[in-house]
Amino acid sequence: MKKTVKGVVLTAALALAVTSIPMMGSAAAKTTIIITNGKGEIAAQWKAAAAAFSKANPDIEVQAYSQEVGDSLGPFDKLTKSGKVVTVAMVEPSSVYKGGKYYDIAAELKGTKWADQTGDEAIVEGKVKGFPFAIEGFGIVFNRAVVEKAIGGKFNEKSIKTRAQLEDLIKKVQKSGVKFPVAYQTEAWSVGNHYISQFLHQGKGEEATLSAVETGKLKLAKNATFNGLLDTMDLLANPKYNLYGSRVLGQYYDQAHVKVGSGEAAFLFNGNWAFDSLKAQKGADYGFIAVPQDNNANNKYNGKMTAGPTQLLIINKKASAAQQAAGKKFLDWIVFDKAGQDFLVNKSQVISAFKNNPYSVTNPLGANLASYIKAGLTVPFSTNYINAGDYFNIVGPAVQKYLAKKSSRTQLAKAIEDYHIKNYKKISGQ
Repeated sequence: MKKTVKGVVLTAALALAVTSIPMMGSAAAKTTIIITNGKGEIAAQWKAAAAAFSKANPDIEVQAYSQEVGDSLGPFDKLTKSGKVVTVAMVEPSSVYKGGKYYDIAAELKGTKWADQTGDEAIVEGKVKGFPFAIEGFGIVFNRAVVEKAIGGKFNEKSIKTRAQLEDLIKKVQKSGVKFPVAYQTEAWSVGNHYISQFLHQGKGEEATLSAVETGKLKLAKNATFNGLLDTMDLLANPKYNLYGSRVLGQYYDQAHVKVGSGEAAFLFNGNWAFDSLKAQKGADYGFIAVPQDNNANNKYNGKMTAGPTQLLIINKKASAAQQAAGKKFLDWIVFDKAGQDFLVNKSQVISAFKNNPYSVTNPLGANLASYIKAGLTVPFSTNYINAGDYFNIVGPAVQKYLAKKSSRTQLAKAIEDYHIKNYKKISGQ
């Protein structure tokens, strides 16, 4: 079972590698480290950050690598297989806990000054093992201009707390002239890792819910939250409203975002990282509607965005002592140096997990998510409680099968339960 600290699941992988290269014409040694980035959309910014850090620290040379968007194999794994030692690696939180891919790789980050500036660090078995790189969230993305034209005035997205309110809004947009208001793209990672993992938001919380499923105590087929989320999913996929409703499964990601970005559609399900994919006109505004579980406006989970640290930076135990020290210096640079703070928020448009960062993201989706965070209208990032790879490859296809009407809710519920029970037994050694 995954564990959490301060409401955040602690899972991430940090792989770091460094080789010592003698400086030409100097007796001093330059430490070389490899840093890997799992967010392909900020590859250029990652490379620029490495150069800026190296310039400020001439005794450290940084080689930066980034994952290609959509590539299932990250640069840490590729480089490690090729015999290189990565020093700092960006990984998903779930990968650093027991049973996680990088559990035995992430070094303890002793004496970190930056831990005082955040509550989102990954703490594994009482030790700080992961640096929270990005605070992200997901929900129903909307085009503000389209929605406000339909309702004839200002729209307060935080007022939508029930499925009935969401459907009423969709109908108003349709009545305003948008034939298909929803562009619902249904990739396995989206419907698995992100959408369906929201069933964890119930009862005594995410960890307790996960434990109940893993031990067979929670039966999803009869669970109100699970069924409520599927009711909302059915609404988004409904051929009356969904541009892709006649064939709900397909390669729609790029087109869906362009449709919403252009105003040909109004709604899709994704996260704040998707702003660039909207290909928005300059000055266009977008925001989030939190996914409603049901029609109870008093449900404490309704009206709250799923948000939290989605990527951790870890340091590789196999890196040399000098490399690990250089990697830790890089982490401090992100938090305390003005150039590092600028790289994180202004350049990369990442919501900082660190309270001392003076900057705010400016892209509309990031800014809107930040407004939910500031208002206390968030629940933990549900994907951090599960194995993202398995939810992509195992659970996601099961959800897609349900969407394609090739399986029932009962069958989907059983598929998810069977996965968790089997995985729990494997990790616990039962």
